[in-house]
Amino acid sequence: MFGTLNRYIDETKTNESLTLKNGVTYDFSTVFCRLQLLCERLAEKMQLRCHSGRVLVCLVGLIIFAQLPAIAADVVAVKSRELGVYDKAIDGFKQDYSGSLSILVMGGDLSDPGKLASAVKSQGPKVILAVGLGAAKALKAEFSDIPIVFVMAMNPVQSKLRSNNATGVYLEPTAHDQLKAFREALPEVRRIGVIYDARRTGSFIKAAAKSAATVGITLIAVKISQKKDVPAALNEVIKRADALWLIRDATVMSREFFKRTLILQFEKKIPLLAYSPMFVKKLAVCSFASSYSDQGKKAAEIVKKILSGGNVADIPIQAPSGTLTVNINSAAKAGVKISPEVLKRPDVVRVGK
Repeated sequence: MFGTLNRYIDETKTNESLTLKNGVTYDFSTVFCRLQLLCERLAEKMQLRCHSGRVLVCLVGLIIFAQLPAIAADVVAVKSRELGVYDKAIDGFKQDYSGSLSILVMGGDLSDPGKLASAVKSQGPKVILAVGLGAAKALKAEFSDIPIVFVMAMNPVQSKLRSNNATGVYLEPTAHDQLKAFREALPEVRRIGVIYDARRTGSFIKAAAKSAATVGITLIAVKISQKKDVPAALNEVIKRADALWLIRDATVMSREFFKRTLILQFEKKIPLLAYSPMFVKKLAVCSFASSYSDQGKKAAEIVKKILSGGNVADIPIQAPSGTLTVNINSAAKAGVKISPEVLKRPDVVRVGK
């Protein structure tokens, strides 16, 4: 019976996971590894011969599930909540990280910071992966002795997530990389306008201002502090800019704002440069953004560096790689031409014909 079970474990290849009632999720690869060791120990120590296979299976099952909550994991991932984009980030993480991993989701009992901390500690992790801003803030407040790597956390500098035991991944490629990609894609564009709230994206715009000249761009940045200031700021920007840069700023961005800028793109020939390909599919000219999977992969790089002995305090927040997405039809209607050399590149995603 043990030989058959071991063969099943060895032959089984799966990315599925097991979620227990306490909210802990285990990869089957982790469970199978522990299960195999348990079977071997049972076979050696018990030397049990039983004619009733049913009794033996029940005995093994009871022992297995008694052991599962105590399974240790080198990495415990905590999701702010159940969200598809968080799952994509974790999938990307698992592509580059093959060690033991368990997953917790904030919610229910685990909404309580103390209970969440206890659930994490029970796994004995060497590194905690915080997925989402909520998880990152909660874990940073509870842990100072275990390394924390955050991912999918908006504005980590503004949110003061960086510390001696916490680092992670920006939500987007660097401002320099975005501006460089826009400049290469639209060589006619020289003056890029952007509206921002300094409380939310001030550090990002500061970095953009430093990088703009190095890529041949004049950045026209208009600061606001309230949503009601957006219309006036937009009117100011379009008088001076060749293109409008949409950044991930909650004070600025809204459905109404995007609709208004889309009208301006075609009426005033002010192309939209966005932070997500979602906007390109909705007719913006282009975006330079990272996928959720790429953000997870970048987090895996940091985790592996820490597990190899790297000091968290010496590891700065990392930017993920980006992909340029262009809408050829929108570019033509907005009066700009996308570089033919850029369109020939295999890594560029094209929308439209």
